[in-house]
Amino acid sequence: MSLINDKPLISNAINDSALLSVGQKIILSSLVKFDIGMPISQIMELTNLTKQTVHFNLKKLLERGYVSRTKDMFFLYKVEQNKMEELLERYNQTKEST
Repeated sequence: MSLINDKPLISNAINDSALLSVGQKIILSSLVKFDIGMPISQIMELTNLTKQTVHFNLKKLLERGYVSRTKDMFFLYKVEQNKMEELLERYNQTKEST
């Protein structure tokens, strides 16, 4: 089993990261719970963030490679596995050094 499938561990890594803003952490924590992409409306519903806040943070997460976007009838956002693995590595290194 890959560490990326350990949802509580990846959630801890996201919340502990100094590389992400609070809004980005909230969105990533919501997206990581689902293996399929989510539309902005569902992200807004899960996070209770405004449309503007979700759009702004998704744009930053896209630019930094933390999420990907595909278009079906509308855009779906999904976490990027390689970036989640990087977060896990940083988190584990931080925990090992303390």
